[in-house]
Amino acid sequence: MTLNIAIVLITLLVSFVLMAMEITTPNAVILCALAFLMFVGILSPTDALSGFANDGLATIALMYIIAYAIAKSNLITRLFDRILGDGHNEKRSLLRLLASVSVISPFMNNTPIVSTLTPMVQRWTKRKGMAVSKFLIPLSYATILSGLLTVLGTSTNLVAQGLLSKYKLAKFGTFDLAIVGIPITIIGLIYLLTVGYRLLPSYYGSSVDDVAAEPNDYLIEMSISDEFEHLNETVAEAKLRNLPRSFLAAINRGGQAIVPVADDTVLRLGDRLYFTGTFDCINDLMNIKGLVPSTQKINLADITNERARLVEVSVPDTSSLVNQSIKSARFRNVFGSVVVAIRRNGVNLEGRLGGIRLKGGDNLVMITTSDQDELATLKDLHVFNSQPVQSRKHTYKDFLPIFLLVATIVVSTMGIIDLFVGLAASCVVLFLTKCVSISDIVKAVDMNVLFLVASSYGLGLAMSNVGADKFIAKSLVAITGNASPIIYMFLIYFVTNFLTAILSNAAALSLMFPVVVSAAKLEDLPVMMLVMLITIAATADFSTPIGYQTNLIVYGPGHYKFTDYFKVGIPLNLICMVVCVFVSYYYYMVIL
Repeated sequence: MTLNIAIVLITLLVSFVLMAMEITTPNAVILCALAFLMFVGILSPTDALSGFANDGLATIALMYIIAYAIAKSNLITRLFDRILGDGHNEKRSLLRLLASVSVISPFMNNTPIVSTLTPMVQRWTKRKGMAVSKFLIPLSYATILSGLLTVLGTSTNLVAQGLLSKYKLAKFGTFDLAIVGIPITIIGLIYLLTVGYRLLPSYYGSSVDDVAAEPNDYLIEMSISDEFEHLNETVAEAKLRNLPRSFLAAINRGGQAIVPVADDTVLRLGDRLYFTGTFDCINDLMNIKGLVPSTQKINLADITNERARLVEVSVPDTSSLVNQSIKSARFRNVFGSVVVAIRRNGVNLEGRLGGIRLKGGDNLVMITTSDQDELATLKDLHVFNSQPVQSRKHTYKDFLPIFLLVATIVVSTMGIIDLFVGLAASCVVLFLTKCVSISDIVKAVDMNVLFLVASSYGLGLAMSNVGADKFIAKSLVAITGNASPIIYMFLIYFVTNFLTAILSNAAALSLMFPVVVSAAKLEDLPVMMLVMLITIAATADFSTPIGYQTNLIVYGPGHYKFTDYFKVGIPLNLICMVVCVFVSYYYYMVIL
């Protein structure tokens, strides 16, 4: 091992540890790693930025735009509302959901699908009295499984296309991944409808329902008496803004709700003040002379109205809110909202909510005055609004995005035009026909994901520059010795899948790609077989909510615990590994 190889491997190890500890965002960690590798001379600025000029990255961005245009039409939610049916049989409705998703997901990035369908499934299960937790993890898993049928199904597949192009290797055809994807999807869906279904918890309702049912568990009501020393003064002057363990969320004055409460709101005699906090905080508030605690059950109608209402949101792992507190993120000012509850790993967090640092997957209940259109523009939060979308007449804008996507797939599969060119032309048409606007493009494209994908290329290039990829490949060969290539394939799959669980799918694929290219030469194995292997391994992680974006989207709304993903996901991980290794080996080593 040379000094440069040691530097790269130690840098990667430190990066893994920092990301696993969630000290900061993955983007920040990788950016620091790239900066360090440039400082020591292993990477040039051109090398570090090479990922940003990759056609695979641009293809992901174009898919985001088309998927957003389709989701914007609400055709998907209306279609699936009918597909789920009358709800007389929970398993039959689940079968319909998973089968239908498996038809759509191969041709559309799965993250927008799950983001769009999750609130619809929440509303439907609530209306039918079914357990929402029986549907959301299977929804996420089904989109991941069926996304392995085509190169369009997941962003990881498109990253693989970009890497193949970068290494001057033949690209996957549109349906090449279906060789392994079809058996994995069929076996995976059978598992989800049988064993997986029984392993899932039964949770009914939502976080909003919890707050509405027991508001006293989340809020404290105090009234202002004539002994209050700060009558007719502002909230800031009364020093009620920076309390140690509670936060002034709302005021009811003469039957009218004031929410959120501004610093310059004047306090009046008889005002009823509502603070976020647990029962333990009452003593702190009672020490303020003139504040009288209520002995009645809080009525949420006193602090909600046609403007202010409860909504449920979750924090994606790519959100800029990760590692920020409610206070530092200025929730009240930026989002026009007051957080009344935070749920993490199935448990309500206690203490002063404003000081809690948010993590990816956190589920929040907040009182907001933002309307539905304003909530839809939020990139840092997934909003699960319980209000049904108003039906409207269908227009060409509903059908044109779907037609363009289908046409692009057909002509690219026939080899008439390149996939990237077809998607770019489709986006131009969507823009010219006003199906999407400039503001829509900003909302549709997740720059955090694209930055993570692009910066991960640089780490893979650093491994290649110093020969770390060959060193790792030789080490893996030494571990397996003279064993069958199948054993080596199992090892590569396991390592990639493990990296996906602690990093991201794009980062895991980018790091393992140069390794398998070197391994293919060392072991005299088809390079496309090993690339297919790590592409699927980097996608098919079901064991944690952070393993794939869609797992995290359903984490909060389904009220799941981390262990729920272990119980249901680890068997599915093993199923996918066995099927992928044996099917790909048989196809590339026996048939071809």
